[in-house]
Amino acid sequence: MNTVNHYTDFANAEKYAKDYHAVISLGHYMHEQYREGKKYLYLSFEDETFHSISVNPQDAKFAPTEGHVRQIIAFIRSLAPTDKLLVHCFAGYSRSPAAVVIAKCERDGKTIHQAREELYDARIPDKLIPKPNDIMLHNYLMIKN
Repeated sequence: MNTVNHYTDFANAEKYAKDYHAVISLGHYMHEQYREGKKYLYLSFEDETFHSISVNPQDAKFAPTEGHVRQIIAFIRSLAPTDKLLVHCFAGYSRSPAAVVIAKCERDGKTIHQAREELYDARIPDKLIPKPNDIMLHNYLMIKN
């Protein structure tokens, strides 16, 4: 079964939230009126990648941790198969696509490769070529192995 897992940027998240049962906000909190009656997870971390922390090691303290990924997994596993999930971050380019990859793996049994191939069509309302956060996906693989 393919569940509905979409991602977007912060500017569009509140506009589309009404159509979803669950929302994950990564780094940018969704106002209460838009998440009312929904399953909701907010995690505060920045869009740090292996490249960004190699350039500036101080930024590692803001990077997504294994604990963040475990929270995402637990939230995803708490959803009913029919729950539509919307994930957003600021730009809808790195953190939220990585979370949708994790959702597709957890909810639909996809491999990371299969889930990444489906990302382009999972972005609403406009399409762009995402670059899923490599630290989040690395942490997910470390947890799964």
